[in-house]
Amino acid sequence: MNELKLGEKAPDFNLLSTDGGLFSFSDHQKGHKAWHLIIFFRGEWCPACNDYLEEIEKSTEKFANQHTHIVAISSDEIDRLKELVSAKSLSFPVLSDKDRAAVRGYGVYIHKEDGPYEDHGDHNEPAVFLVDDKGNLLFQQKQTGPFGRPSPHDLGKTIKYISKNLR
Repeated sequence: MNELKLGEKAPDFNLLSTDGGLFSFSDHQKGHKAWHLIIFFRGEWCPACNDYLEEIEKSTEKFANQHTHIVAISSDEIDRLKELVSAKSLSFPVLSDKDRAAVRGYGVYIHKEDGPYEDHGDHNEPAVFLVDDKGNLLFQQKQTGPFGRPSPHDLGKTIKYISKNLR
């Protein structure tokens, strides 16, 4: 598993978006001089992920006021992710990482079919990364299961704290 260090450049990725296009993180960064909150989630089938993404959606204005864009990534099928975006009215980019290139690049945990407990086969687990406007990693939180993610409120506090204390 890739171990990212704070302050280092965050890995680039090019993934299929639910809007039908190819999303290039480096191109998006160039076009949006903002911080980015990259949220990895398990998939459309995960109720805890659905609830979390709905909470994030309700906080998009707060994140925008902190000059922070949201990008969500799952290794789920693009058609299922399109259904999720439609059902939950998600306004931020939702990307399919079917080959798990971004998952591996960011060192996100993968639950395998032969894991210690049964859980919907192979899939990535949740993780959250904060990347600054220069592409440097400022925060990371990875999980080995669906619960315990930082709330949108706590993420907002984290963004505020880091922005006030940057070197």
